Amino acid sequence: MTLRYKFVLPVNVILVLVLGASLAWEWRRQEATGLLLLRSRLDEEARFVHAAHVTFGASPRFQAFLARFCHAFDPSASPEHQVALLDEDGRVAAEAAEHARRPMDVRRLAAAGDGFQTREHDGDTFLVRISDVGKERVVVAESTRAVREHVRANLRRQAVWFLGAGVLLLGAVNVVMRRAVLRPIRRISRAVRQLERGRLGVEVASPNGDELGALARQFNAMSRTLADRAEDDRREMETARRVQAHLLPPQKLRLGCVEAAGRCLPTGPVGGDLYDVQLLPDGRVGVLVVDMSGHNVAAALHTAMVRSIVWREAADADGPGEILARLNERLCRDLPEEHFATAFYASFDPWTGCLRYANAGHPPALLRHPAGPIRELGPTMPLLGILPDTPPTDETVDLEPGSRLLAYSDGLVEVADSSGRIWGGAELEAILSAHEDATLDDLVARLFKRREEVAAWNSPQDDVTVVFIEYQPSASGHHTATAEAQSGWNR
Repeated sequence: MTLRYKFVLPVNVILVLVLGASLAWEWRRQEATGLLLLRSRLDEEARFVHAAHVTFGASPRFQAFLARFCHAFDPSASPEHQVALLDEDGRVAAEAAEHARRPMDVRRLAAAGDGFQTREHDGDTFLVRISDVGKERVVVAESTRAVREHVRANLRRQAVWFLGAGVLLLGAVNVVMRRAVLRPIRRISRAVRQLERGRLGVEVASPNGDELGALARQFNAMSRTLADRAEDDRREMETARRVQAHLLPPQKLRLGCVEAAGRCLPTGPVGGDLYDVQLLPDGRVGVLVVDMSGHNVAAALHTAMVRSIVWREAADADGPGEILARLNERLCRDLPEEHFATAFYASFDPWTGCLRYANAGHPPALLRHPAGPIRELGPTMPLLGILPDTPPTDETVDLEPGSRLLAYSDGLVEVADSSGRIWGGAELEAILSAHEDATLDDLVARLFKRREEVAAWNSPQDDVTVVFIEYQPSASGHHTATAEAQSGWNR
């Protein structure tokens, strides 16, 4: 037996064992992650359906919304998607199953009670979310087939990658037997590893004029090209980051009748979250929090568009509900079909001491009066960009001096710990109650720190936005921005 086969045989055996163990472990990991993401999405869908029912009631428009929502929520989801709402007597008020081959009986599903359950139906496995909201019950079901197919596709690609790595390894074993080419190949191998680790522009010395020397020179040219392109991309992304950061107010400011502190943390250089606080011409102070679907440059551009539309419409709109309704019309016309947005808009009136707000599918804001209970400012309208001609709906709340408002995006609370438990909004109320005397910027820092403590390494990543507003009406009725806000907020 030659030395080549003595090396190839054990290496092949080890490679097959490692490949099999790695693929088995990766299968379990990706399947668990996919189901965790599916659970989070079904929770969001249940909230969106309830928000739509609050707006439309049991009407044909609510049924139309369910049909459009079932079709447009996530183009990568399984077509076996079913949404329904049952009234307090257990009757089906509205349901949609646009592409389901054999829809399940939602009344039987709802009988299981609030929570998640797994059902086998028509040879397929479904994840079902039953959510009790008031006297109604929302049922959202989706096949896990898309999760399994996604995992299988990923594993096929990884198997190809492992096979390529095995071929390279066998080639290295053969090269050991050819000392004349061992040293150049080692130099190239080291350079490739450095390139994989992100050291773009690395070069290999190529004194030889043979094929290996030509390969080294080609590698050097490729490495320089990648470095140049990466630098161009970095500069463009940095410009986009600065532009988006320019749209945000200072992290701490006093404006009109409110003091504000907030922070927006994208998952990458840019993101789809935005918050803003502005003093309106009539003396009111407007607060906007927006969460666009997506975390890329397109989402960042959409947030800039939303910001411009909102403050333009705020000048003459009748109230927050009308502002978001006008915004919805623009988004339905201009956004791609697979995109949507949630938004929370509120205006503080220093003359009447009232807060008027509209919530379009956004997580409920929390309002805390001094030494009083915490109130949730829940949805008044459905999410934006799905269905045009949404009626404007808002609500009004009386304020007291020192009242505090917390508005945030779902990226703050929809993170999972190491046990897979999703951190919900209940702990937010506990933090607000336990630190009622803390400053606003200290509360912002506490929430971000707590989120980092809870989030596990494989938790779904999303942009995070937090903004605290404290109502502090001026005794004189004169409302101006502080010098700190004016110097730090370049419009």
